[in-house]
Amino acid sequence: MKLVKALLIVAVTLAIIGGAVWQFWLKDQVAFARVATAYGAKTVCSCLHIGERNIESCRNDFTVDVSAITFSDEDNVTRASVLGGLVKAEARYEPGMGCTLVKK
Repeated sequence: MKLVKALLIVAVTLAIIGGAVWQFWLKDQVAFARVATAYGAKTVCSCLHIGERNIESCRNDFTVDVSAITFSDEDNVTRASVLGGLVKAEARYEPGMGCTLVKK
């Protein structure tokens, strides 16, 4: 019975700590990652298809470190992802219209 109480206390404590970490740190990091991937996908899409440059050259346009973001381009769709693909965004190039974010 003491073991069950101890495990219950440990579980509740870990849940409280996890909730606090999410509320005060991770939630903001995920929100920032969503904005960064969307901005990155649109910027790199425009750089690739309108500026006719390569992805590595486009990375130099950012004023912040975007080394954690992975960019790829296939069939006029530029993808940006971070955290192993947990947070991602896409921008599509349409000739005559430019690049726009794709809503998922």
